[in-house]
Amino acid sequence: MSVLFLVSYAVIPTSATTIVQLQPNSVSSGDRVYVTANLARNASTVTLSYYADANKNGKDDDGGSWIKIANVTDGGANDGKNTSNGFINFPWMTPSLSPGQYIVKVEDPNGPTRTTVLTVNNAKLKLIPTIFGPSTTTDKGLVKPGDYFSVSTLVAGNCRICHTTDNPTTQNPGVNQQQVEKAFSADLSGVTGSSSDTAVVPGAVHHLLVQWSGIASKTLADNQTVNVTVTGTNPAGNLTTQSTAFAGVNKAVNIPPKSNENDTKDNASAQSSGSTRSPLPGFEAVFVVAGLTFVAYLVNRRR
Repeated sequence: MSVLFLVSYAVIPTSATTIVQLQPNSVSSGDRVYVTANLARNASTVTLSYYADANKNGKDDDGGSWIKIANVTDGGANDGKNTSNGFINFPWMTPSLSPGQYIVKVEDPNGPTRTTVLTVNNAKLKLIPTIFGPSTTTDKGLVKPGDYFSVSTLVAGNCRICHTTDNPTTQNPGVNQQQVEKAFSADLSGVTGSSSDTAVVPGAVHHLLVQWSGIASKTLADNQTVNVTVTGTNPAGNLTTQSTAFAGVNKAVNIPPKSNENDTKDNASAQSSGSTRSPLPGFEAVFVVAGLTFVAYLVNRRR
């Protein structure tokens, strides 16, 4: 029994690469994906690769080629947790990928190769800008003439702008700080009164938040409405969107921002449906009543 135990211990590893998980497993091009997997041996190095699965059958059988992402060492290079415990956790900043299905592979030299599926949807950026006066707590949607104001834009739909500290490599592009800052601009000329303020770069790019602050407003009339247009481009692809934030002068206004890029179809649909509607309330009811009256008249004549 002791001999059999020693033999089985020698040929069968204590663990193996049996689990590969992506978090999240559905992203937009440029999003960060955490790749986790368990390994056959602690402190070993595995290779991560991806494959464009054109026929979406989960196999590399449609003429494509595998592209290396990175080598990851348990508890060492590229392992996000920095501890050797038989698992890896790799933060992958996905490159510019076309929408579709992809296969992510983990090759373990001491165990089996495992794969899992990643879906790329490439959702457009969503910008939600807000104008604040001198106080970000009490002056939302309010600009005071001659005083300073700020613009804050929430960003959703792509995560590449969030990670400005990831170290880029050939296989793992990471984030270019200057590229991220150039991805956004704001037309502040309507508030500052300067014709040169049509494409102002942000002063700060935070996690899902872009800001322009410390901007002086021009002399504005009471109860005037002003607007700021923010433009953003996905650094991982050519996806552009624009949104407009409105503010009142000495009187706050509540006008929701609109994205020109995302609202085009909605506006067209609204216009199409609006063309079939009656311009007057109850207009259809008048025709209904008239029709019923005419039918009653014909019935009485036949009698």
